[in-house]
Amino acid sequence: MTMLFGRPAEPERTVVRTDLDETCPACGSTAVQGYPLLEVTGWCLVARCADCLHVLRREPSPTPFGFSYVPYSVHLR
Repeated sequence: MTMLFGRPAEPERTVVRTDLDETCPACGSTAVQGYPLLEVTGWCLVARCADCLHVLRREPSPTPFGFSYVPYSVHLR
């Protein structure tokens, strides 16, 4: 059996979150962060408030790992 990906050396996997210069319309906080997110429909970039978890925007994006991802829902009719 050949493994395509080895076991990660880190005990936890994290994603880099970028602080954005925006204000949350739901709670007024300035703790808005942007980061990639995998949903059922595929990868997207989100801008989300770290305080109330309100999603300011969600944009489709290619996978951050360099390979294409086709969600299973595409194959459903």
